[in-house]
Amino acid sequence: MTPAAECAMQCAYRSGKLAGGAGWLSHPGGLELTRHAIEKAGLSRAARVLDIGCGSGESIRFLLSRGMDAVGVDRGSTLEAGTIPASSRVAASAEQLPFADASMDGVLAECSLSVMRDSRKVLSECARVLRTGGRLIISDLYARNSPRIKAVRELRGACVSGMLVREELESWLLDAGFETVCFEDHSRALCEAAARFLFEHDSVDELWSSGEGMSDLEINAAMKQVRAGYFLLIATRVASCVAKSGK
Repeated sequence: MTPAAECAMQCAYRSGKLAGGAGWLSHPGGLELTRHAIEKAGLSRAARVLDIGCGSGESIRFLLSRGMDAVGVDRGSTLEAGTIPASSRVAASAEQLPFADASMDGVLAECSLSVMRDSRKVLSECARVLRTGGRLIISDLYARNSPRIKAVRELRGACVSGMLVREELESWLLDAGFETVCFEDHSRALCEAAARFLFEHDSVDELWSSGEGMSDLEINAAMKQVRAGYFLLIATRVASCVAKSGK
Protein backbone atom coordinates (compact mmCIF):
# COMPACT_ATOMS: atom_id res chain seq x y z
CA MET A 1 0.00 0.00 0.00
CA THR A 2 1.25 3.48 -0.82
CA PRO A 3 1.80 5.98 2.05
CA ALA A 4 -1.15 8.00 0.73
CA ALA A 5 -3.44 4.98 0.75
CA GLU A 6 -2.30 4.00 4.23
CA CYS A 7 -3.06 7.52 5.44
CA ALA A 8 -6.52 7.30 3.89
CA MET A 9 -7.11 3.92 5.52
CA GLN A 10 -6.10 5.36 8.90
CA CYS A 11 -8.60 8.20 8.37
CA ALA A 12 -11.45 5.95 7.32
CA TYR A 13 -10.99 3.22 9.91
CA ARG A 14 -9.70 5.20 12.89
CA SER A 15 -11.30 8.64 12.75
CA GLY A 16 -13.78 8.65 9.90
CA LYS A 17 -17.09 7.00 9.09
CA LEU A 18 -15.80 3.47 9.76
CA ALA A 19 -14.56 4.22 13.27
CA GLY A 20 -16.26 3.77 16.60
CA GLY A 21 -19.98 3.24 16.35
CA ALA A 22 -19.75 2.52 12.62
CA GLY A 23 -17.84 -0.71 13.19
CA TRP A 24 -20.70 -2.56 11.48
CA LEU A 25 -19.64 -0.85 8.25
CA SER A 26 -16.04 -2.08 8.46
CA HIS A 27 -17.31 -5.63 9.08
CA PRO A 28 -20.27 -6.36 6.77
CA GLY A 29 -22.21 -9.38 7.95
CA GLY A 30 -21.00 -8.85 11.52
CA LEU A 31 -20.47 -11.68 13.96
CA GLU A 32 -23.06 -13.81 12.19
CA LEU A 33 -20.72 -14.02 9.20
CA THR A 34 -17.79 -14.69 11.55
CA ARG A 35 -19.73 -17.56 13.14
CA HIS A 36 -20.66 -18.95 9.72
CA ALA A 37 -17.03 -18.76 8.57
CA ILE A 38 -15.64 -20.49 11.67
CA GLU A 39 -18.17 -23.30 11.37
CA LYS A 40 -17.69 -23.61 7.61
CA ALA A 41 -13.93 -23.88 8.15
CA GLY A 42 -14.47 -26.66 10.68
CA LEU A 43 -12.40 -25.02 13.42
CA SER A 44 -12.87 -26.72 16.77
CA ARG A 45 -13.65 -24.94 20.01
CA ALA A 46 -10.10 -25.57 21.21
CA ALA A 47 -8.51 -24.13 18.06
CA ARG A 48 -5.72 -21.58 18.23
CA VAL A 49 -6.93 -18.72 15.99
CA LEU A 50 -5.19 -15.51 14.95
CA ASP A 51 -7.25 -12.47 13.90
CA ILE A 52 -5.26 -10.14 11.62
CA GLY A 53 -6.29 -6.49 11.69
CA CYS A 54 -8.54 -7.17 14.65
CA GLY A 55 -9.43 -3.52 15.31
CA SER A 56 -11.42 -3.09 18.52
CA GLY A 57 -11.42 -6.84 19.08
CA GLU A 58 -15.08 -7.69 18.50
CA SER A 59 -14.26 -10.97 16.75
CA ILE A 60 -11.63 -11.84 19.37
CA ARG A 61 -14.21 -11.53 22.13
CA PHE A 62 -16.57 -13.70 20.10
CA LEU A 63 -13.93 -16.40 19.53
CA LEU A 64 -12.98 -16.39 23.20
CA SER A 65 -16.64 -16.78 24.16
CA ARG A 66 -16.70 -19.96 22.06
CA GLY A 67 -13.79 -21.38 24.02
CA MET A 68 -11.16 -20.79 21.35
CA ASP A 69 -7.58 -19.79 22.08
CA ALA A 70 -7.76 -16.53 20.14
CA VAL A 71 -5.26 -13.70 19.70
CA GLY A 72 -5.58 -10.51 17.70
CA VAL A 73 -2.96 -8.47 15.86
CA ASP A 74 -3.32 -4.83 14.85
CA ARG A 75 -0.83 -2.09 14.01
CA GLY A 76 -2.78 0.57 15.86
CA SER A 77 -4.03 1.18 19.37
CA THR A 78 -7.69 0.47 18.71
CA LEU A 79 -7.86 -2.55 21.01
CA GLU A 80 -9.96 -1.74 24.03
CA ALA A 81 -7.94 -2.36 27.15
CA GLY A 82 -9.92 -4.24 29.79
CA THR A 83 -12.28 -5.99 27.38
CA ILE A 84 -9.69 -8.37 25.93
CA PRO A 85 -7.02 -10.18 27.99
CA ALA A 86 -3.53 -8.82 27.43
CA SER A 87 -2.49 -12.27 26.25
CA SER A 88 -5.05 -12.03 23.44
CA ARG A 89 -3.89 -8.79 21.81
CA VAL A 90 -0.60 -7.90 20.17
CA ALA A 91 0.50 -4.69 18.46
CA ALA A 92 2.39 -5.90 15.39
CA SER A 93 2.57 -5.80 11.61
CA ALA A 94 0.76 -8.50 9.63
CA GLU A 95 3.74 -8.54 7.29
CA GLN A 96 5.93 -9.76 10.15
CA LEU A 97 3.84 -11.77 12.60
CA PRO A 98 5.42 -12.38 16.02
CA PHE A 99 4.39 -16.05 16.18
CA ALA A 100 6.22 -19.33 15.68
CA ASP A 101 5.98 -21.45 12.57
CA ALA A 102 2.98 -23.80 12.44
CA SER A 103 1.63 -22.40 15.72
CA MET A 104 -1.95 -21.62 14.57
CA ASP A 105 -4.94 -23.74 13.58
CA GLY A 106 -6.71 -20.84 11.91
CA VAL A 107 -6.11 -17.29 10.71
CA LEU A 108 -8.92 -14.77 10.29
CA ALA A 109 -8.67 -11.64 8.10
CA GLU A 110 -11.95 -9.74 8.09
CA CYS A 111 -11.90 -6.73 5.76
CA SER A 112 -8.20 -6.25 6.48
CA LEU A 113 -6.19 -7.91 3.71
CA SER A 114 -7.16 -5.29 1.13
CA VAL A 115 -5.75 -2.46 3.26
CA MET A 116 -2.41 -4.10 4.03
CA ARG A 117 0.81 -2.62 2.65
CA ASP A 118 1.83 -5.92 1.04
CA SER A 119 -1.01 -8.43 0.77
CA ARG A 120 1.20 -11.14 -0.72
CA LYS A 121 3.67 -10.86 2.16
CA VAL A 122 0.77 -11.11 4.61
CA LEU A 123 -0.41 -14.32 2.94
CA SER A 124 3.13 -15.68 3.15
CA GLU A 125 3.17 -14.95 6.87
CA CYS A 126 -0.25 -16.58 7.30
CA ALA A 127 1.11 -19.72 5.63
CA ARG A 128 4.16 -19.69 7.89
CA VAL A 129 2.24 -19.50 11.17
CA LEU A 130 -0.44 -22.01 10.12
CA ARG A 131 0.04 -25.72 10.64
CA THR A 132 -0.39 -27.95 7.61
CA GLY A 133 -4.14 -28.39 7.23
CA GLY A 134 -4.80 -25.12 9.05
CA ARG A 135 -7.49 -22.78 7.72
CA LEU A 136 -7.23 -19.23 6.42
CA ILE A 137 -10.51 -17.30 6.46
CA ILE A 138 -10.76 -14.08 4.47
CA SER A 139 -13.75 -11.77 4.11
CA ASP A 140 -13.22 -8.55 2.19
CA LEU A 141 -14.22 -6.24 -0.64
CA TYR A 142 -13.79 -7.52 -4.17
CA ALA A 143 -14.46 -6.40 -7.71
CA ARG A 144 -17.33 -8.35 -9.23
CA ASN A 145 -16.58 -6.59 -12.51
CA SER A 146 -12.86 -7.30 -12.35
CA PRO A 147 -11.93 -5.98 -15.84
CA ARG A 148 -12.69 -2.49 -14.48
CA ILE A 149 -10.45 -2.86 -11.39
CA LYS A 150 -8.14 -0.13 -12.72
CA ALA A 151 -10.81 2.43 -11.86
CA VAL A 152 -10.39 1.62 -8.17
CA ARG A 153 -6.65 0.95 -8.20
CA GLU A 154 -6.11 4.46 -9.53
CA LEU A 155 -7.71 5.91 -6.38
CA ARG A 156 -4.30 5.96 -4.71
CA GLY A 157 -5.47 8.14 -1.87
CA ALA A 158 -8.46 5.95 -0.99
CA CYS A 159 -8.73 3.08 1.49
CA VAL A 160 -10.54 1.00 -1.17
CA SER A 161 -7.69 1.18 -3.70
CA GLY A 162 -6.46 -2.25 -2.61
CA MET A 163 -9.77 -3.93 -3.43
CA LEU A 164 -9.23 -7.58 -4.25
CA VAL A 165 -9.81 -9.50 -7.46
CA ARG A 166 -10.85 -13.12 -6.95
CA GLU A 167 -8.64 -14.67 -9.63
CA GLU A 168 -5.64 -12.64 -8.51
CA LEU A 169 -6.17 -13.52 -4.86
CA GLU A 170 -6.52 -17.22 -5.56
CA SER A 171 -3.27 -17.11 -7.54
CA TRP A 172 -1.50 -15.45 -4.60
CA LEU A 173 -2.89 -18.08 -2.25
CA LEU A 174 -1.62 -20.88 -4.47
CA ASP A 175 1.85 -19.32 -4.56
CA ALA A 176 1.84 -19.05 -0.76
CA GLY A 177 0.98 -22.73 -0.26
CA PHE A 178 -2.80 -22.62 0.05
CA GLU A 179 -5.67 -24.41 -1.63
CA THR A 180 -8.95 -22.49 -1.88
CA VAL A 181 -11.76 -24.73 -0.66
CA CYS A 182 -14.66 -22.28 -0.44
CA PHE A 183 -15.65 -18.97 -2.03
CA GLU A 184 -19.00 -17.39 -1.21
CA ASP A 185 -20.44 -14.08 -2.35
CA HIS A 186 -21.85 -12.07 0.56
CA SER A 187 -22.45 -8.82 -1.30
CA ARG A 188 -25.89 -8.64 0.26
CA ALA A 189 -24.20 -7.89 3.60
CA LEU A 190 -22.33 -5.00 1.97
CA CYS A 191 -25.57 -3.68 0.47
CA GLU A 192 -27.25 -3.85 3.88
CA ALA A 193 -24.35 -1.92 5.45
CA ALA A 194 -24.59 0.73 2.71
CA ALA A 195 -28.36 0.97 3.20
CA ARG A 196 -27.86 1.49 6.93
CA PHE A 197 -25.27 4.19 6.20
CA LEU A 198 -27.74 5.92 3.87
CA PHE A 199 -30.46 5.77 6.54
CA GLU A 200 -28.16 7.26 9.21
CA HIS A 201 -26.47 9.91 7.03
CA ASP A 202 -29.12 10.73 4.39
CA SER A 203 -26.50 10.25 1.66
CA VAL A 204 -23.87 7.76 0.52
CA ASP A 205 -21.52 10.51 -0.69
CA GLU A 206 -19.08 9.91 2.18
CA LEU A 207 -19.51 6.14 2.41
CA TRP A 208 -15.97 5.46 1.15
CA SER A 209 -14.52 8.78 2.30
CA SER A 210 -10.74 8.83 1.99
CA GLY A 211 -9.93 11.92 4.00
CA GLU A 212 -7.91 14.39 1.96
CA GLY A 213 -7.27 14.64 -1.74
CA MET A 214 -10.00 12.41 -3.18
CA SER A 215 -13.47 13.34 -4.34
CA ASP A 216 -16.27 11.26 -2.80
CA LEU A 217 -18.06 11.35 -6.15
CA GLU A 218 -14.94 10.04 -7.90
CA ILE A 219 -14.62 7.17 -5.41
CA ASN A 220 -18.31 6.26 -5.63
CA ALA A 221 -18.15 6.27 -9.44
CA ALA A 222 -15.20 3.87 -9.39
CA MET A 223 -16.94 1.60 -6.90
CA LYS A 224 -19.94 1.39 -9.23
CA GLN A 225 -17.73 0.57 -12.21
CA VAL A 226 -16.20 -2.46 -10.47
CA ARG A 227 -19.55 -3.47 -8.93
CA ALA A 228 -18.00 -3.62 -5.47
CA GLY A 229 -18.95 -6.79 -3.64
CA TYR A 230 -18.08 -8.68 -0.49
CA PHE A 231 -16.88 -12.27 -0.24
CA LEU A 232 -15.93 -15.05 2.15
CA LEU A 233 -13.02 -17.30 1.18
CA ILE A 234 -11.65 -20.30 3.07
CA ALA A 235 -8.30 -21.83 2.15
CA THR A 236 -6.28 -24.72 3.56
CA ARG A 237 -2.54 -24.59 4.10
CA VAL A 238 -1.33 -27.56 2.06
CA ALA A 239 2.34 -26.89 1.33
CA SER A 240 5.18 -27.78 3.69
CA CYS A 241 6.97 -24.59 2.77
CA VAL A 242 6.07 -21.16 1.41
CA ALA A 243 6.89 -20.67 -2.24
CA LYS A 244 7.26 -17.50 -4.29
CA SER A 245 6.35 -15.41 -1.25
CA GLY A 246 6.18 -11.66 -1.61
CA LYS A 247 7.04 -11.60 -5.31
